Amino acid sequence: MTTTDFSRRSFLKKCVVSGIAIYTAPLLWKMNQAKAGMIVPELKEQWHSEGQTRFRQDGIAKVTGKKVYGRDYRAEDLQGWPKQQGHAFILRATEADKRFTGIDLSRLKDNQPYKVITAADLAADKVAFPPFFGDQMLLEEGQTPHYLGHAVAILLFRDFASYQSAKRALRNSSDVIRFGEKTGFVSDNMNPYASWRIIRAEGDGPSGKDLYSPLQDGIFFPSYKANKEVWESMAKQSGSVSERGMYYAGQIAEESSASEYVLSHEYQTQSIDPMMMEAEAFNGWFDQDQQTLNCVLTSQSPQDVQEQAAHMLAKTRQGSAIKNLVIHAPYIGGGFGAKDHTTIPYYGMVAALYAEGPVRLANDRFEQFQAGIKRHPFIMRNRLAVDKKTLKIKSLIADMDVDGGGRVNFTPSVAMVGASAMQGIYYIPKNDLQVTAYPSRNPDCGSMRGYGSLQTMATMEMMMNEVAGDLNVDAIDLRVANVMESGQRTTQGAFPNGALRYKEMLKMASQHPLWKNRTERKAEFESKNPGKTYGVGYGITTKDYGTGAAAPSAVVSLKRDGTIELKIGFVEMGTGTQTSQSVVVGDVLGNIPVDTGVAEINIWDAMQLKETDSPYMISQQRQDEMAKDPRWTPVVSMASAASMSSFYQTHATKEAAQIIFDHGIWPSAVALWTKKYFNGDHAPIGFTRPDKAQWVDGKLNYAGYPPLTIAEISDHLHEHGMVCSAMVHAFNRWAWTESDFNINGETTRRPIDGLAIQYGEGASKAQHQLMAKTGFHLLDRSNVRYPDTALNNAMVTYYAPCATMAEVAVTKGSGEVELLSTHTWLDAGKVLVKELVEGQIEGGLVMGVGHVLHEYLPEFEACAGNGTWNLNRYQVPLARHSAVWKQSHTILPPLSDNDPNKGIAEVVMIPVVPAITEAIYQATEQRFYQLPITAKAIKKALS
Repeated sequence: MTTTDFSRRSFLKKCVVSGIAIYTAPLLWKMNQAKAGMIVPELKEQWHSEGQTRFRQDGIAKVTGKKVYGRDYRAEDLQGWPKQQGHAFILRATEADKRFTGIDLSRLKDNQPYKVITAADLAADKVAFPPFFGDQMLLEEGQTPHYLGHAVAILLFRDFASYQSAKRALRNSSDVIRFGEKTGFVSDNMNPYASWRIIRAEGDGPSGKDLYSPLQDGIFFPSYKANKEVWESMAKQSGSVSERGMYYAGQIAEESSASEYVLSHEYQTQSIDPMMMEAEAFNGWFDQDQQTLNCVLTSQSPQDVQEQAAHMLAKTRQGSAIKNLVIHAPYIGGGFGAKDHTTIPYYGMVAALYAEGPVRLANDRFEQFQAGIKRHPFIMRNRLAVDKKTLKIKSLIADMDVDGGGRVNFTPSVAMVGASAMQGIYYIPKNDLQVTAYPSRNPDCGSMRGYGSLQTMATMEMMMNEVAGDLNVDAIDLRVANVMESGQRTTQGAFPNGALRYKEMLKMASQHPLWKNRTERKAEFESKNPGKTYGVGYGITTKDYGTGAAAPSAVVSLKRDGTIELKIGFVEMGTGTQTSQSVVVGDVLGNIPVDTGVAEINIWDAMQLKETDSPYMISQQRQDEMAKDPRWTPVVSMASAASMSSFYQTHATKEAAQIIFDHGIWPSAVALWTKKYFNGDHAPIGFTRPDKAQWVDGKLNYAGYPPLTIAEISDHLHEHGMVCSAMVHAFNRWAWTESDFNINGETTRRPIDGLAIQYGEGASKAQHQLMAKTGFHLLDRSNVRYPDTALNNAMVTYYAPCATMAEVAVTKGSGEVELLSTHTWLDAGKVLVKELVEGQIEGGLVMGVGHVLHEYLPEFEACAGNGTWNLNRYQVPLARHSAVWKQSHTILPPLSDNDPNKGIAEVVMIPVVPAITEAIYQATEQRFYQLPITAKAIKKALS
């Protein structure tokens, strides 16, 4: 859409959910280009040249400060909205062990809100959270807050002055929210959010049939008694899945206890705030005349919000008065998971339902600390048994507790990912990894960079470093002795996809000057710097990417003048998805799109897809039954995530582009060459090898024939009604779905499960009729093959490895750690845009530094939930902490042009943590098992 045709009536309908029509306005910034500053005419075409990127598509806006966010918009910026902007804020409980008895706003005197929304209002109007978030959206009087920061009321104001004045007066005032008797903590009487147990006993070698594993035998769960997990009590070698699991768990424990060498420690990681630049916000207007609820979100997953919201709204008393839900999906979202499945959009919708006009709910930084989701704190009790002679790992046992905070959110998934990731790059023949996630009165935790694997893999690396010290062997040599090879099984009994290059990366590290000369460098540094000690540390991890239910979509269109357009549902999260996906199209079609739309949600109607069951819980029988319906898919659309675009989104983008090439560009090129060089007769058989064609400088080259421009080809393509646009949908459960499609009489098998195409301007009458309804010809798939549901038990199979070496100096008197330099090795597969990968390495490094040395939120009453936290108390790493001019890296070249593009946005921060931890040990001879490692802790250990 452009600003000239944009109106509330010009939205394209997405779907109807519970009687509410959902509409989406993608790319919010297009509505007001002058305000957003996202399009600079004289620079729009200059971000790429001759098929190569010169800078990010949004680069000019980023560096000139013109990149705007959803929170920057007010009612006056939105066409068709009333101009008067109202405001709302949420009162939140700062105690969690007393009964809530009401609120007292008398201190506001004459500056009262015109509406106070309470739990009583929500109950009367049947308003409640979507089930994902639990109950007590607003705390009922007489109930105890479930957690610190639990919302008790939403206050509405007509103007900013009264809102701001009231907010200042009420912030953290102990007499505003009234409490009665002490009750204890609600979380103390709740069952765990989730429990997982991953038990594997090697059978016929590292690659053979296991004696027992989750993939082979299945997964079992505990019962709960007195709010604690109780695992199966019976242990039988030939019993049920749980009985056999407990039998092998017992065997592993016995063998570990009898081992000559066992390293056993408890490790703790802290609560961390995501600290994304844009605090969460919402702006909404309930247009009662049009029966439309308009919403501006700051979310990385607007498609999820709109569907959950439609179900929520339909159940309310006002539901019959809401016929349309309009979601403005901003161009920018995310914060590495921090805005995935958060509660702010739903609180905002509630405020809009009761407001007199447009209402804005926007967290300031205090509120974002108080109410935003956090990284899960882990407590890990680990036992690693190692053979002292062979240096081989014999077994790994871990018992982990995860603090999930006050609402469940993604906690079960994070706990599972953490447990399955712990093994890192190592082959482990026997393991018993159990994890339980508990509710607490801390703020709720959810998706955040690392997603559980940061916590567990860092400790595995810390253990390997300590084992090397105990056994007096080189830490990299110890890793080489235990590195997983391709074809060996994970702790779940699955085989990792692709070639594993861990040993290659270890060899590179062993030859690096920092490592080879660390003893000499230490002596030299300490002799020149009295009062300081020096150390070098190393860590290597491999992070899974994907969910086991990935569902990317893309539409690529070739216009008659040769220009290309791309649209994807992904939200730009800072990773450069808009730019990288344009490059993907350029690789296939020889030319980069002139326009790449991200956060596109409403365009997928032509696919007519539907989902019915949880992709994780569906049975094989049910999946086989539903797959017969060509409009069914396990997942219609997926949430955006930092590590999901380069592999998963690229797959859909590339497939859409390839279909245009195969069924439009190539036959058009053949026809042009044939007409010109063979007088219209049949071309030589060599023309059947499109894989031999090459794009050079935007022109198609083949077998020495004069190159054809994209404009020449496209003109012919459109004239003859060939395929000019392809919309695809794919599904991945650790493997891609495959289907057959008939395109113009030719059957082709593609790794997708949905396809709609457009024909060029010269399409036949019959082809125009096929496109009449939606503008696309929706094709029916056949012979579909979805990945087996048993692969859910594999948990993860795609991995990207990264290693970091760090040198530090520690000041003895203060305990302060100075990061002197770092080097990172990364296997990103086939790199899409090198500069974007380098940016992730640099950003991930800083986030790792923050996790290991600086960032920290205390638990319980001192936590961020008390509303007093801001950047004056919360230390994020600064330039001086990060050795910004002493960072270097090695990006491994791909093994071949067919290497996959790996998801690396999360893994780049993880090895930083064990590398710096070990470097501190090498400098101080003191080991630390609790993060962050503060100067105070080091000083105490050295005293």
